[in-house]
This record gives sequence, C-alpha cells and structure tokens, in this order.
Amino acid sequence: MAGQRLVQIVHLKALLFATCIAFCSESLIFTAPDTQHIRAGALFPNGTGVTRTDFPEGFLFGAITSAMKHEGAEYKGNKSENIWDVFARKTEAHVLPGQCGNNYDLYQIDHKLTASLGMNSYRLSISWSRIYPNGTGEVNEVAIAHYNEVIDDVLSQGLVPIVTLWTQDHPQILEALYGGALSEQFITDFATYADTCFAAFGDRIKYWITFDELNDWAGLGYSTCQNPPGRCTSGIIGPAGMDYGECEEGDSGTEPYIAGHNLLLAHAEAVYLYRTKYQVMQNGSIGYALWFRWSEPLSDSYADVEAAQRMTDFLVGWLLDPIFFGDYPESMRKLVGDRLPKFTDEQIAKINGSLDFIGINVQTALYAFDANFYLTQNKSCYYLDSYANLTGYRDGVPIGVGNHDYAVPWAIRKAVEYMNMRYRNFPIFVTQTGWGIEFNTSTDTLEDDERVEYFEAHYTELLAAINEGANVKGVYAWSLLDGFEFNLGLSIRAGIFYVDDDYKRYPRKSALWFKEMLNSSSSRGATSL
Repeated sequence: MAGQRLVQIVHLKALLFATCIAFCSESLIFTAPDTQHIRAGALFPNGTGVTRTDFPEGFLFGAITSAMKHEGAEYKGNKSENIWDVFARKTEAHVLPGQCGNNYDLYQIDHKLTASLGMNSYRLSISWSRIYPNGTGEVNEVAIAHYNEVIDDVLSQGLVPIVTLWTQDHPQILEALYGGALSEQFITDFATYADTCFAAFGDRIKYWITFDELNDWAGLGYSTCQNPPGRCTSGIIGPAGMDYGECEEGDSGTEPYIAGHNLLLAHAEAVYLYRTKYQVMQNGSIGYALWFRWSEPLSDSYADVEAAQRMTDFLVGWLLDPIFFGDYPESMRKLVGDRLPKFTDEQIAKINGSLDFIGINVQTALYAFDANFYLTQNKSCYYLDSYANLTGYRDGVPIGVGNHDYAVPWAIRKAVEYMNMRYRNFPIFVTQTGWGIEFNTSTDTLEDDERVEYFEAHYTELLAAINEGANVKGVYAWSLLDGFEFNLGLSIRAGIFYVDDDYKRYPRKSALWFKEMLNSSSSRGATSL
C-alpha cells in the first residue's frame, strides 16, 4: 500500500511538472501548488475508466470563462458598468465582479492552461458593456481590438471557441434608459450589438450563443432580490422555503414573463440577422444556453409526476417550446393565463426554428412534488405558478452529496435524455456542468476530491446517454477559474484552477483529472452538427 501511494505521488508530481513546464517564463502569473498539500489517496479515481476515446470522434471538451465572472478590469478599455457591477455595490457584496479573475489581462495564460489539459475547445463570452459602453450608438473600437486578439489567441492554442454574447451582464445604462429587458427596445439594442459581433468576429467563430441562462435570470431578476435588477413583489416564500426578500418595486407575477418574452424575441432577432447576413459566408452555428435543474418526482404518484413535469415546463419548456412548437407550454398557458404574453403571427414566424443547437447548463437536481402555494399566499409569482414545490430529501435521505448544489450524477443523463426525447434528437451541447465548493483554508482549496468525483461521475453518465443515442456534441466544465459567482461572490469556488488574491493560477486536482482523462487521446478539432 505504501508503495502504491508513493507511485501515485510521483505520478502527481510528474503531471504538475508537465502542466507547469510550459509556463516557467510566466512565473509571476502561474505557480504550481506545493505537492505536500495534495492527498494522493483520491488522485484520479477514474473508477469507471471513462476516457476521451470513449466519446464520439470530434467531441468537444472545454472549460468556461465568462466576461462578467472572470474578466475583472472593470473600467479598463472604456468599459461601462453592467447590471452586476451596479447591483453588487448596491447590495454591499463582499467582492465585486471587477475584482475577480483578471482574465482580461491574463487571457493568454488561461488559453494555454486550457490547452495544456488536453481540451480542444474554450467557452468565452463578450462583454456588451465593452463593445457598446452606452448600450448602443458608437462602437468601442478598443474592445473590438481586444476581443479580436482574444479570439486569435484561442485559435492559436488549437481550441475551438464557443462565444456567448450575454451572461446576465448588459449595460446598466439600458436599465436607466428604459427598464432593460422589460422594454421591447432591448430587442433592438441586443440585435445591434449581436450584429456588430458577428461582423467583427464571426469569420473565426463556429458556435455562437446569444444568451446564457436567460430562463434562470428572468426568474431570479424579476421575482427575487437576489439578482439584478432586483425587482419583485416583496414578502413571497417560494419552493424549498426560499424567502425572495424585499424589493423596492416590481411585480413577480408579470415581469418575469415579460422579460423572458423579450429575451426570446431578442434571440430570434439576432438569429435572423446571423442567418440572413453571415451564416452562409461564415459557416457557423447559433443557439442559446438554458439553465436546467432536473426535477425528479418525489414519489410515483400521478400528482408528483405531473408536478415535476410542470417544473420542467416552467424552467425549460418556457423558452424552448415556442421555438419548436409555436407557443408556450400548455401548463403555463393554463396556470398563468392572461399574465403570460402572447406572440403575434410575425413573432412566431421569426422564433420558429431559431436554433441550430441547444445549450443546457446542468449541475444539480431536486425532488418535485405537488403543492399549491396560493392557499397561504395571495401574491402571484413566477416561482409559485407551477404549483410544485422542491426538496432535497426523500424519506430523510438527501438526493445527492453537498449542501449548496447537490451532486446528482444521474441528473445529467436524465436531462439529456429528456431533451433528446422532447426536442426530436436535436443537437445539444452541455454548455456547463460543474460544482462550486466552499473551502475552509487556502490549503484545502487545492484538494477538491469531491469535484474530481463529480466530474468523473457526470461525464460517465453523459457518456451513457450518448451511447443510448443522445445527440450531444460537447461538454464544458464550470469553470476554468474561480470567479464571481453572482450573489455568492467568491464564497464558493468553481474553478478547476484556484486563483489567489494576486491572480496567480494553481491547478486543483480536478484540473489534473481532466489532464489524465483527456490524455488518453490526442484527437482534436470541431465536431459537426
């Protein structure tokens, strides 16, 4: 046993050296961790033996950075404030988005780190507040030049870029001018921004994502005080006993649906521009990414099975069904009634088929059961309208490991299989999966054994779904770096690389697991839809 542990430690040191050796000249930025703090016992469990070569040829493996979460450099390059910059200060957050990551200056290092693990793709986002500091109007050429350099560097590392245009970070000035996504003007301004990006960068981009987690943001931003713009009906208690807080203004029963409606129309407008002006020449694809928390029926009863389906309708079907079936899910139309916006014939024609692929962000699951919140509350709210409640426990047993987001490996398989069944084997990217962890000390932060097990189990379940026919083209780890995790700030760390206060990057065990798993094959390159 002692000899086995010694071999594991030597193996670890060799991998650390291999990861670090390419960056010796970058010693002020990248530093390998002290190996005495890495426990060998849980290194590379890989108990199922899942490797790169088990996946389809050309399958994309990548990691994520987000402009809002990881760029930092809040005002550099003429950037204006986005909605999270302002909201974090307003709520006196312990850390601000502009203080996290510094990917804006260190992007070359981050691309090298991604490639060093054997990944063949990289998911990044562009900041609307950099391209259009005033929301619209004059283009900021400094930002255009910066992102051209970023994209060129991604490609120089042999990585396929998948580029997102919005990650809950539109310019704050649009909120002040007309109420942001509550106004139809948002549709026009987003389309202008998207058009600018397609023209400037599209010759090198194979995959575009218009909006990331638009469904999650429309709910949280307009039903709770937790996310910008922080508009809600005060005093509502929602599923899982969540207190949505006190807001100065808002209407939780109407505004989430208005915002979601306008985001969907903005997506469709951007897709229309891309397809009519750029797609044939640039040969790219376009989609969006939805947050998908799997809802498992608490029991086998008809009531709970239907409740779980309603929860999925309100979360996923809400913004997918109009694209595939021409209207919102029947359950939403029945339960929300006149509070749900209506589509015109012209809008439906433009929305119809406005995806080349679907992105789903799958991290966790909860049990769903039938419930009527309106028996005790008389205020309408998006989160109450599904007549379903959520819990992490069944008969006193947790659904998975953890106390923030449960690790539930089978959830990714069920989510992918559901998408495959309901949306006719449409191309899917798992655009985000990963696990944020709270660490007690800076020493512990490198030993993310639980996350190693998370990734191994989730990729194994994903592979099983693919082997059963799911049309999945790639998977992206949340995330490459520690970053600003919305209202949680840096209290959880989601990076496979730890970032210290001086922005040095340190590989966690999860990064080394990726290097081990992906090193089984040198195959690289873009998949095809």
